[in-house]
Amino acid sequence: MKVRISAKAKDDLRQIYRYLANKNPSASDSFIADIDSKLELLGRFPFMGRERADLAARIRSVLVWSYVIFYTVDSSEIVVIRLIDGRMDIDKEIQDWPT
Repeated sequence: MKVRISAKAKDDLRQIYRYLANKNPSASDSFIADIDSKLELLGRFPFMGRERADLAARIRSVLVWSYVIFYTVDSSEIVVIRLIDGRMDIDKEIQDWPT
């Protein structure tokens, strides 16, 4: 199944990458490789993530390092909505999500 990354999720990825690159450039490259692997796996097993109806309708999530990938699944694609550090206030970060 096709995996599409939303504009906001792309922004999240860029911010995470820059943060990690400033601390440890090899870690930032490893993180991106792990994200790519997880997205490839999601493409094959779209419902592997945890259902997150407590946050919004149709939302699922999976972890990569300490980051949570939030996504939806429909009949033709997976849409990655956000990548959020799991240590952040998730409720605050998702206030603008459709319900």
